[in-house]
Amino acid sequence: MKNHKTSELQTVLTVTFVACFLIANILAGKQFQLPFGITMTGAVIIFPMTYILSDIFSEVYGYRWSRLTCYMAFGANILMAIVFAIAIALPAAPFWTNQEGFSATLGNAPRILLASLAGYVVGDYANDIVFQLMKKKHENTIKGFGSRAILSSVIGELADSTIFIPIAFAGEMPIESMLIMGATQVILKVAYEIIILPLTNFVVKRVSAHEAKA
Repeated sequence: MKNHKTSELQTVLTVTFVACFLIANILAGKQFQLPFGITMTGAVIIFPMTYILSDIFSEVYGYRWSRLTCYMAFGANILMAIVFAIAIALPAAPFWTNQEGFSATLGNAPRILLASLAGYVVGDYANDIVFQLMKKKHENTIKGFGSRAILSSVIGELADSTIFIPIAFAGEMPIESMLIMGATQVILKVAYEIIILPLTNFVVKRVSAHEAKA
């Protein structure tokens, strides 16, 4: 199953992964505040989906495909940052008054991109390695998928946040706020994955069954 040609479902899941990654990087420029003064980025809304999809790729299609989708997302992010920079640099029409807002929204893309690439390359690699090491005990079966998905995500999210937050927000927010943001993001993202784990398990079973018939 892991060596067959790319299926339509595999393509759809991959496109979804790349889309989530791109959207998360745009939303990362938005900071909002939770009760008790905890600051978060808008990326927390959708970023956990990238780890869930990465686990599905590792479980169903193998480590090689999981890494390939990561590289696809990186390429798309680099292209997005370049296009944003060009669009911002173009002279605004005299009657258009939204240049400042446009630049403020998309102008952080290069820095967010750098932070995202650095954090995710380490976090996703750690996630995949832990996932694959745990999977060796249940090769060719989805038994134990839940524990693999949660533990690998904890390690991956921790590594990602540790690298991403300082690069993205150093100089823009106090160190204490960054530490709180990092810890809170890991907790919320992992909680997110635990809550939808039954759905993830269902998807893995359906995808595995579908690809087995393909």
